[in-house]
Amino acid sequence: MGAFIAKMLLPTISSLVFLPAASVAAKRGFHMEAMVYFFTMFFIAIYHACDGPGLSILCIMKYEILEYFSVYGTAISMWVTLLALGDFDEPKRSSLTMFGVLTSAVRIYQDRWGYGIYSGPIGTAVFMITVKWLQKMKEKKGLYPDKSVYTQQVGPGFCFGALALMLRFYFEEWEYAYVHSFYHVSLAVSFILLLPKKNRYAGTGRNAAKLKCYTLCCYITTSDEGKSKDYLDYSSKTLDADMWSWPAIRQIPATHHVMQ
Repeated sequence: MGAFIAKMLLPTISSLVFLPAASVAAKRGFHMEAMVYFFTMFFIAIYHACDGPGLSILCIMKYEILEYFSVYGTAISMWVTLLALGDFDEPKRSSLTMFGVLTSAVRIYQDRWGYGIYSGPIGTAVFMITVKWLQKMKEKKGLYPDKSVYTQQVGPGFCFGALALMLRFYFEEWEYAYVHSFYHVSLAVSFILLLPKKNRYAGTGRNAAKLKCYTLCCYITTSDEGKSKDYLDYSSKTLDADMWSWPAIRQIPATHHVMQ
């Protein structure tokens, strides 16, 4: 009986592997990706817990809603991970992220179990990354990115991702609890491998942005902590404007320059 219960709880427990993926993403400066991984972990864990023995109390939402967002979170996790790998510039990066969020929501609502829910985002992202990297190779007249990226990140990451999808669509009939649990593990490992080592938009050194409760509540990033109070007060005044007019930005005097 104990072995049966453990087997039923295995998919729920294995979904927690997305927590290390979220932790690694946050440590590397990919805070948005970390939130997406945590979102995915939450809904997958609750969704599988509703199937477990004696855990129906955890079904805080309708079963169909949990099922939808578990699939949706997985698809969005794949999308944002590949966009991070592509290292697109703004505003292309944010625009592509929102494009994937909106289109995946519609696609998964129509059919949440078809191949297209994952093949669509993956195929689109891989195509865009390939085009960008080929253009970089043409400009540099050499390999882009470095060979180590292909051997240590891209190659192993795609291998684990392909393994996860194969387990998800072709082998779950063998032993659902074990196969689906290993699918969770393979997917989380692929996310960790495919994420770049550092988010270049997050800053470096003392100016590195860190996600804290104080940051979310007060709109002050840790990169601002080294700046003087007078500078922050002056900057807020120069950008002050109502919602119906453009802010009149004045040139900051030399006395307000801040040493980085």
